[in-house]
Amino acid sequence: MKKRVLSSLLILLLMVSLALTGCGGSPEESEEAEGLKVAAIVNQKFGDNGPMDDLASGLDRAAADFNVEVKKLESSQESFEEDIRAMSQAGYDLIITTFPYMTDATIKVSQDFPDTMYAGIFQFINLGDTSYANIWDTEFHGEGAFYLSGYMAGKATQTDRIGILIGGEEPSPNAEGNAFMMGAKEANPNITVDFAYVGSYEDPAKAKEFAKAMIAKGCDFIQNDAGASNAGSVEAAKEAGIMVAGEITDFYDSYDGFVGIIGIGFGNNAYAAIEAMANGTYPGGEHGIMDLANGGYFMDWSTYERFADNNAVYGEALKTAIEEAKALETQMMDGSFVVEFDTEVPNWERIKGM
Repeated sequence: MKKRVLSSLLILLLMVSLALTGCGGSPEESEEAEGLKVAAIVNQKFGDNGPMDDLASGLDRAAADFNVEVKKLESSQESFEEDIRAMSQAGYDLIITTFPYMTDATIKVSQDFPDTMYAGIFQFINLGDTSYANIWDTEFHGEGAFYLSGYMAGKATQTDRIGILIGGEEPSPNAEGNAFMMGAKEANPNITVDFAYVGSYEDPAKAKEFAKAMIAKGCDFIQNDAGASNAGSVEAAKEAGIMVAGEITDFYDSYDGFVGIIGIGFGNNAYAAIEAMANGTYPGGEHGIMDLANGGYFMDWSTYERFADNNAVYGEALKTAIEEAKALETQMMDGSFVVEFDTEVPNWERIKGM
C-alpha cells in the first residue's frame, strides 16, 4: 500500500513538472511572454481578403501561440505618427507598422521610446551605415515566385501574349514584374509581355481598365500584383474568358478561370516578430529579407493544380508547366538557381533583349 501511495505521488510530481516545462520553455519564459503587449498599426484597411487580412491572421496565430495581447489599428497618413506615439505611450512592448509610407513616423517615434521594439514590415530602415537598435525592418523579395508564375503563363498561353499589373512603382514590385517577364521568356521564346502600374493597391476600377486594354491586345493570361485592385482585373478576365492569377486572394469561387495564388507572408512576418519578442531574441537594428526560403512568399500549388484539373482549354499545358515550375522552385530553395533582384521599371523590350 505504501509503495502504491509513493508511486502515485511520484507520478503526480512528474505531471506537475511536465506541465510547467513542456509548453515552450521554463515558467519564467512563459510568464514573460504572457505579459507582452503588441500593437499592429496598418496603413490599409482590414477586411480586404488580401494583405491586411493575411497580416491579421499571423497576428492572431501569434497571440494564441504565445499568449500575448494584440491590438490592431487602422491608420491614415496624417495620423501615422500620432497613432504610433499613442501606442508607445500606452506601454505596448512591440509595435508593428506596414510599408514604406509609415517609415518616417516609425523612426521618429521609436527614438523617443528606446525600450519599445518596432517592426517595420516591408520597409527599408536599417540599411548601409544606418541602424536603429529597437527597429527590425524587412523587405519582401517575390522575384522567385513571380518568375515561376511567368514561366507557367509562358507555357500555358495560346496567344503568346500575356500581361502583368502592379499596384505601384516600388523596388520589390518592380523586381517581381521583371522576374515574371524573365520566367515567361525562358518558357516561351515567342512570348510578348504587357505591363502597367495600376497606381494604387485599392482601385479595382482602374485595374479593370488596364486589364481590358491588355485583353484587347491579345493577352490570354494576366498576372496581378496589386492587392485589393486585383478584383477589377479578375472581372475583366471573367468577361473575356481568359486566364488570370493573383497574390494572396483566391477568386476561384467567383471565376473558374482564376489560375492560382502567389502567397505573400505578411502574417508570417508579424508572427516571426512576436515569436522573437517572446523568445527574447528580437533582431533590433537588423534588416531582413522575406522570400520563398522563409515563408515571405510561397506558391499555393493546390490552387494551380485545381485550375489545371478542371480547365479543359488550358489545363493540360498548365499541368506540365506546374511540374517544371516545381523543379525550378526546388533549385531556388537550395540556391542553385538565383533570380536577379532587378528593380528597374519593368520593360519588356529590355528584358527581351537580355
